[in-house]
Amino acid sequence: MKKLALVCLILGIGINLNGQVWFEAAAKGTYGFTGFLNKNAMDDGRVSYKLGQGYGYGGRFGINFGYYNGISFETMFNQNTQLFDTEGALGLEDNHSIVWNNVDMYFLYRLYTEKTFLEIGPKWSRLSSLTHEIKSSGQVNNSYNIGKSDYQDYWSAALGFGTYVYGARNFSLMLGMRFEYALTDFISAQGQEKNLPLPTLNPSFESYVKSNPFAAQLCLEFNFGLGYFAEAACGRRGFFFKYD
Repeated sequence: MKKLALVCLILGIGINLNGQVWFEAAAKGTYGFTGFLNKNAMDDGRVSYKLGQGYGYGGRFGINFGYYNGISFETMFNQNTQLFDTEGALGLEDNHSIVWNNVDMYFLYRLYTEKTFLEIGPKWSRLSSLTHEIKSSGQVNNSYNIGKSDYQDYWSAALGFGTYVYGARNFSLMLGMRFEYALTDFISAQGQEKNLPLPTLNPSFESYVKSNPFAAQLCLEFNFGLGYFAEAACGRRGFFFKYD
């Protein structure tokens, strides 16, 4: 019995590679443009839209089926920024700085080629902290009392691509781009009552529209192969092989 198991283990090395399930883990970092889109603010001549910057860090666990298909589970800790300049009372300027931090959970499908990949899937963003600072003529205006509860968690669609930069044994370095756009509103019902995202505008917008967070960022990924699981050629149970 032991000899049969040993034979199956040895024969398992010669299995069809397309039938293998590969596992990998990765550390990730991102940096680029972030913010949210609001059609009212974009169309209003009193509002100056500014691109914010953001960054993130976290990890990824990947399950790859053969050489070309895989799924990824990611957890990222991301910081995002949106900036507005608006016309205030008596022709003075109001500056809005909205900075929020998320715990982002991704579930992505990856399509691999020899040196590149394409990924797509949903992202859920859990809002962990937020500050909405308003400065009127350079002085902080706290009269609006805006906090985290005026905003909310949201769902996004994520699309990315990348390429291998370096590889050695079970390690690879990958560089890519990722684009994200929220499908649900960032402003909570409580925030809508305060005329967010720009409560200082007078008169305020005629009708309410959603605010949709977005991101366009560079991604740096450090991948580490964990091993693969495959069925032995003799048809007995599967085996897990570690990389050398």
